[in-house]
Amino acid sequence: MNDLNVEVTLSDMLDAREKRVAVQREIIERYKVTLISFTLNIPGNIKVFPLSLKAHDEAVKLITKALNRQGISIIYQTSNSAKTGCESYFVVKEQPITVKRLMMDIENSCALGRIFDIDVIDGEGNKISRSDLNITERSCLLCDDIGHVCSRSRKHSLEELQKKVIEIMENYFEKQFADNCAACAGRALLYEVCITPKPGLVDRNNNGSHKDMDIYTFIDSATALIPYFRDIVLSGIKFHSEKPKAVFERIRYLGILAEDRMFTATNNINTHKGLIFSLGIICASAGYLYKNEEAVNTDNILKTSREMTLEINNDFNGKTKESARTFGEKLYATYGITGIRGEAASGFASVKNYGLPILKELIEKGYSLNHACSLTLLNLIANVKDTNIIARSSIEILREVQLQTNNLINERGIENISIGEIMDLDNQFIGKNLSPGGCADLLAITLMLYFLEN
Repeated sequence: MNDLNVEVTLSDMLDAREKRVAVQREIIERYKVTLISFTLNIPGNIKVFPLSLKAHDEAVKLITKALNRQGISIIYQTSNSAKTGCESYFVVKEQPITVKRLMMDIENSCALGRIFDIDVIDGEGNKISRSDLNITERSCLLCDDIGHVCSRSRKHSLEELQKKVIEIMENYFEKQFADNCAACAGRALLYEVCITPKPGLVDRNNNGSHKDMDIYTFIDSATALIPYFRDIVLSGIKFHSEKPKAVFERIRYLGILAEDRMFTATNNINTHKGLIFSLGIICASAGYLYKNEEAVNTDNILKTSREMTLEINNDFNGKTKESARTFGEKLYATYGITGIRGEAASGFASVKNYGLPILKELIEKGYSLNHACSLTLLNLIANVKDTNIIARSSIEILREVQLQTNNLINERGIENISIGEIMDLDNQFIGKNLSPGGCADLLAITLMLYFLEN
């Protein structure tokens, strides 16, 4: 767009105002009903830049949705952009007072609405003001005084106003992005537990090999963790100027607090400790990429996740069978298995290689999300050294499980494995007290990335 970042003069703005009035008059004469005329209040001599374009598009969506919710038909709508700013016009067949109230709701209640200038004009060309509704004028962006009073007296500097307007736009879209990511994370946790059947795991059919938890335990935990995922995204945004490794150190304590939330919600049952770690890294990576204006896609998220955690396997340095204290350390010292740390440090290679490709392929072929996820889980079980299975049995049993699942996939073809066959596996896993919890976590990560993409 040629108008991006172009400076304007006072003369340019006066000309633009005259043209806007002429456009308004022309539309009123043509339709003779209520007109909404919208612009942004952008201080300074640069009116059009990427963030202002984004704010304008958001405003158009908000206005359109507000009208649609009330069943108000838009007879005509147009938008245009010049170096003096973006403008949008909506012609509606509704009482102007009703429309004015709707538009004031947007200006007053939406955080971004503070920089919206939404005029409502009746079919005779009369502008409806707030005073017509006995409502006080809008306050200043920086203080509690009336906005136009501060403007006329130049109470605040141009730099202060510009900083505030940019802050309003950035905060709005950053929070919106964080909310969307947190919703995807929460959705991934809820979908994962609801996918049925899942061999040895809690699902809608049964509690798998677990005696201390059920589907409601997972729902309680998942809903308690959504605010954590939002905070983690915002942390990735906040610390975007630091190296990914430093961001990881910044968010570790938030993960500890999230574990407290989980244990409180579940009465001290560990439902999502692994995913607090894994999805926390995914969410922080998404926020980091967003603020650095890089594409928030799967490849970049996994690359950033790897950069954040590249040195995490150093936690195992010097660990021997004798010095190892935790189960994870013992696995590493004995078999070289790095578990979820290794997954993160690899950029969640198992998700990239065995999770997402299968899920996408099956969905594209028309499989339901539930069936596709059950099959994706099988593919993960066949290819991933699941430390939960080892913890409940032995490395030998894990190898048997992987061989069995691989044979099933190779003999039948993963697309041909039925829900009934997976239910048979479920019964076998329950009989042996096996639970592939690590693969369940990888399925949740797969779902999270799939939801972000779609």
